Amino acid sequence: MRKSTALITAIGLSVFGLSATADTLEDWQLSHGGFVTASDVRPHNGLPQDRADILSALSTDSPDWARALTVYTWGANFPWRDMTHSLGRFADNYNGAMPAVLPHSVAHWDDASFAVGPVYSALAGTGAFYQLPAAARIAFVDGATLATIVNWTRFELAMSERKALAAEPNWALTNGSPKNWNEIFAFHWGPEGQHSVYQALEAVSGGAEVNAALYTALAEGQPHLLEERWAEDDAARVDALLHEGALRLFHAALAAAEGANDDDARTRAVLHARGLWLAAAAAMLALAPSEVDTVETALDGSGDPALLPFASEAVAEALAQLGS
Repeated sequence: MRKSTALITAIGLSVFGLSATADTLEDWQLSHGGFVTASDVRPHNGLPQDRADILSALSTDSPDWARALTVYTWGANFPWRDMTHSLGRFADNYNGAMPAVLPHSVAHWDDASFAVGPVYSALAGTGAFYQLPAAARIAFVDGATLATIVNWTRFELAMSERKALAAEPNWALTNGSPKNWNEIFAFHWGPEGQHSVYQALEAVSGGAEVNAALYTALAEGQPHLLEERWAEDDAARVDALLHEGALRLFHAALAAAEGANDDDARTRAVLHARGLWLAAAAAMLALAPSEVDTVETALDGSGDPALLPFASEAVAEALAQLGS
């Protein structure tokens, strides 16, 4: 990909936290919150549309479980080379990378594919989801697909670092460290800021601040990668902010469960939280491992109203460790 004047101008704006205007961007570039892509990650930006399509299929009076299952498994909006990427492909220990990317989670569940089986069960109504109300199953799928995107951004951060620090570093804008860095943004933001982590965080307490800080960290780190050196400090900030975002989403779901005014509402909120736990667990296992049992016990079954406040407090304390 050529480094045109427009690209250099746009990246320069991002360094100063300024959004590029449409006439300074090339047609393949994405920009929001001060970050401007240096690689073409438009296909990756389409991935969250799969999540939207899944939830749309389930939003009718007669949920189309088969359609949702098809999109989850095979994908629809992220064409790549000779295949289509999908949320299910990634959740099933994508490229065998989960033990390296999410070591605490893999060890906790003793399964590198910990994030895929529960979604299939929820969509099929089997196992732990057998005879659960459709609304509760859908709430889990909503949270779990969002968690999968969070974990995908973590994967891209790990791949960006790996390529930068390899014995023979790969700095290519087409498939090197900067490309993976850009993919973090593409997945997190979603198409026009919809259907992904960005939109979900904008709706919860402290989430907008996490979004702004994350895109600033990505913008400040990118020039280092374009100069072919690893952005160690900025990458550490990105990692911490991905943790914080996952915890804020999870904390909001716990609050909804605590505040539910009937058993059905609490069950839906708890199932949503259990879906989000597939991403939030990595942060809790790193920051407050002794509290993980408390959280999981509170979320067992339809949730324990007596224990939910303790789970919420544990997550709040973990957030405090991140300086929030």
